[in-house]
Amino acid sequence: MEKEENLIKVFTGPEPTAMLLMKRLEETGIESLIKNDSGLGYLGAVPAVIDLYIFEEDLEKARPLIEEMNEVQEEEGTEEPGE
Repeated sequence: MEKEENLIKVFTGPEPTAMLLMKRLEETGIESLIKNDSGLGYLGAVPAVIDLYIFEEDLEKARPLIEEMNEVQEEEGTEEPGE
């Protein structure tokens, strides 16, 4: 990925969810990039959340997938234990 100034953050969340969104974006022809600025990787730890970026020009095409993934993440976050 080149031209990092044209990247926009479209998702912040757990790694499995970000990886799923990344794969779905890739299937629709949208290139994405995961950035981890936490520094935990240096210590061998996995950050609680990671950021997913796409090119600004792909935002409209990606918007339905991003919104769907955000809705799923919100639903999972609002479930009570044992449901």
